Amino acid sequence: MGICGSGKSTIAIEIAKAKHIEMLDADDFHPQSNVDKMSAGIPLTDEDRAGWLEVLNAELRSRLEKGDSVVLACSALKQRYRDALEAGLPGASWLYLKGDRDTILERVGQRKDHFMPTSLVDSQLEALEEPEDAVVVDIRLPIEEIVAKALAEL
Repeated sequence: MGICGSGKSTIAIEIAKAKHIEMLDADDFHPQSNVDKMSAGIPLTDEDRAGWLEVLNAELRSRLEKGDSVVLACSALKQRYRDALEAGLPGASWLYLKGDRDTILERVGQRKDHFMPTSLVDSQLEALEEPEDAVVVDIRLPIEEIVAKALAEL
């Protein structure tokens, strides 16, 4: 978890490869109305996120019921979002990809294939409630180090 540009998808892909499990990207589950809003530089509200979080939780629970493990790349900015995501999922763990504003702005500004504009970085930082129960990693570390720490501590 972490704000836009923190490397959630990249790190989740690498963890999934290392663990031989499936990786899901929460962005793929947004309804078009959320994507349109973010593309226009409008921050999502809690109401916008509510149905999306329910869908993600149902997807994760479905996988767990089949006996599958999965890694999910998701912003999960607030504690109540994380609570909604992990409801009914014993053993869920969090990796917080923590980054400073300047690093995030640089990364988001360099992306060409994503709907999230740099104008939403500050709103994400304002909404962020840093988790108390997560493995925390500095996003400026090399990808290999982030993945190794995640695999060792999760």
